[in-house]
Amino acid sequence: MFMTRRAFTLMELMVAVAIMAVIAVSIYASFGAGIKAWHKGDESRELQKIRTALLRIQKELRGSFFFSEAPFRGFSSSVMFPIVAAGEDKDKIYIITYYITEDKNTGSKALMKTKNIFTGAEWTGEEGTEEFVFFADSIDFEYAYGSNDGSKGIKWKDEWGYPQEKLPLAVKINFKTDLDEGIYHKIIFIPQGALGAE
Repeated sequence: MFMTRRAFTLMELMVAVAIMAVIAVSIYASFGAGIKAWHKGDESRELQKIRTALLRIQKELRGSFFFSEAPFRGFSSSVMFPIVAAGEDKDKIYIITYYITEDKNTGSKALMKTKNIFTGAEWTGEEGTEEFVFFADSIDFEYAYGSNDGSKGIKWKDEWGYPQEKLPLAVKINFKTDLDEGIYHKIIFIPQGALGAE
């Protein structure tokens, strides 16, 4: 007695391959959606950290004041200003400095902060605390000036003209993250500030 061996037909093989392809595509799509959702959550956490840091910078800048012994200094890569903070027994004047450093390996920028107690003639004071604020692909500061063409607009410059005896009306922080292609701008208005004159 002969046994006949039954093989798959070409049609059955094509149907099986088509079913496997549909399953593979659906698995890949759901895996891709999960990865995308994870990246989106990661991006929003990073942007939330940056927003929180910018709110802290805003609070400090709005609390700054003109102090002839430690005037406001603003450049594209740093900003320095005095604030008053309550101490244990009396209020103290602190000099806050935000400055940008670059990671030589990755090329990304880090916004750093130092806080020094004002000690008198030497306005930078003692060595203060240094803290990391946030990373970005690019960061810079700009300062509000009045237009010299007679129009009522604001012109942004990358330096606050020292020794102007006033604070700027506004400081703009520009930064770009690796999370997307857009450049973000945070404009901080200083209540006691004025437009710079060219």
